[in-house]
Amino acid sequence: MKRTILLYFALAALFLTGCARPSTVGLNDANERYLDAWIQVNHPGAVQTALGSYVLEDSPGTGKTAGSAEDSPYVRVEYQARNLAGSVQKSCSEQMAKQLGDYDPNDYYGPVIWGRGTYLLAPGLDEALSDMREGGSRTVLVPGWLLSTSKYYETGKEYRDNISGTPAIYEIKLHDVIPDIQKWETDSVGRYVSATFPGHTVLDSLKYGFYYVRTGEPSENIEFPADTTVYLNYVLRLLNGKVVDTNVRDTAAFYNIYSSNRTYGPTTITWYGSGGTYADIKFGSSTSTIDGFLYALSQMHPHEKGTAVFYSGLGYTYRGSGTVIPSYSPLRFDLEIVDKP
Repeated sequence: MKRTILLYFALAALFLTGCARPSTVGLNDANERYLDAWIQVNHPGAVQTALGSYVLEDSPGTGKTAGSAEDSPYVRVEYQARNLAGSVQKSCSEQMAKQLGDYDPNDYYGPVIWGRGTYLLAPGLDEALSDMREGGSRTVLVPGWLLSTSKYYETGKEYRDNISGTPAIYEIKLHDVIPDIQKWETDSVGRYVSATFPGHTVLDSLKYGFYYVRTGEPSENIEFPADTTVYLNYVLRLLNGKVVDTNVRDTAAFYNIYSSNRTYGPTTITWYGSGGTYADIKFGSSTSTIDGFLYALSQMHPHEKGTAVFYSGLGYTYRGSGTVIPSYSPLRFDLEIVDKP
């Protein structure tokens, strides 16, 4: 209550001061006065950035500095956004989703990749990251005019005069500074394969960013004839171990992703015809299948079991897949060729 009263008087003082000097009303004049008053009451020691955000809390890291978008076009972060009343608006935290009643076992929770630069990341967030180091955390109040990706300017005044929006308080933890997203991903995939499958190294890559490990011997070491129909069980997971899709009912139930709205059981695979390539393999009724999955199938033989691990360039790239697979996610497929059900 006391803080609310103080904010009221701070706003009143700023309003009266503003009335004393007639001038053209700017797009965000009232919003700026409100933010100034809010800072005076809640964080009087906050440091204002060049563009006009306020750093409320800062815990420096010891790793690489993010620098400019040209220095590191990508970063891996955890974040949470609140409004000025303290209500959480966005979060990548599983715990927070559960607290808010928004948790979905199918969804991904955890660090995400942010692309930086024009039209990719809001200028207020990009600026907040620029002098952070890996391992560091920062809480920053970003004015609404610095949270749009529709226009980019040089100065805070230009943003304030031309862009409107709702302010937000972002809590950001910087995990990784990424100068080269492809190299970062393929290095991650190589380390994962070496750690998960002893005896396999980065030298075992069958093509850029792709690994296939046979985990169960085939009944025959022969190629599938052209236009053959085969049947497949599969489990798709992220490299953090989270299972995101499967056609095996018991596996779906075990990992809490079972849906009564889908049919479980081996999926029909139609092999490519003579003169075709692995890209012509048909997966069930799907008209579009990611390249890494099809290439993995092309390595298999009757009744074989295998695991394919590949970077997102052969998967869902920067788009990800809904709320289940985030952007720039390497994938792991556990595959088994089975008899016709």
